[in-house]
Amino acid sequence: MGDFTILVVDDEENIRTSMKGLLSEEGYNVLTAADGAEAIKLIKDEDIDVVFLDVVMPGMDGLQALERIHKLKPGLCVVMITAYGNTEMIVQAMKLGAYDFIDKPFSEPEELERIFTVIRHALEEQNLKLENLELRRRIGDKAEKMIGKSPAMLQLLDEIKRAAPSNGRVLISGENGTGKELVAKLIHENSLRADKPFVKVNCAAIPEELIESELFGHERGAFTGATARRDGKFLQADGGMLFLDEIGDMSLATQAK
Repeated sequence: MGDFTILVVDDEENIRTSMKGLLSEEGYNVLTAADGAEAIKLIKDEDIDVVFLDVVMPGMDGLQALERIHKLKPGLCVVMITAYGNTEMIVQAMKLGAYDFIDKPFSEPEELERIFTVIRHALEEQNLKLENLELRRRIGDKAEKMIGKSPAMLQLLDEIKRAAPSNGRVLISGENGTGKELVAKLIHENSLRADKPFVKVNCAAIPEELIESELFGHERGAFTGATARRDGKFLQADGGMLFLDEIGDMSLATQAK
């Protein structure tokens, strides 16, 4: 957690000190600011992951600071804290992009636990956004392998982007020579399984009596010629991607398995 930095913004020194001590004990890097202007400067200069922002402060109040923060760094997680919360203020803060709203002082165990829960959820969300950004960047790099700017090609690239993060089954259809295997490889290379195996099986090239052994493996002596134990393609592709090329040529009975 030492890689995550939290900014606490409050005009009350005792709040800043207590929150810094509390969060530092949990392993977070903690910065503090006494007002909105100081917070804006820190956010410009530092890599901040989560902001706890007081609403009522002299000069630039929390809502004004929140608006400026999201113009400066859209998507930054900002949690509003106040002892004077009301429905109208909460609604306004949420419209301005606040992640959550917590009442102070933080004297009860439930309130302290909520702080840590909000941080965990916020950081999980931040990590997911970073993963998605990295995935989009990688897809942009890999997509150069597919040449074309036609509406159909752009739609295909968009479908690859949507399919890559999924753990679901993907059906790729098209005439011979249209690049189905290339699409499968792009989905794999731009997925979170890219460092795991990509295993291709040409279903049309394997005799029906051997396809089950090829896919699921066999033990030594399972049939004539099985002189050694062999892992199937499913096991070889474990954690990665199994590309069943020409699956339409596989018998329905085998497909059902």
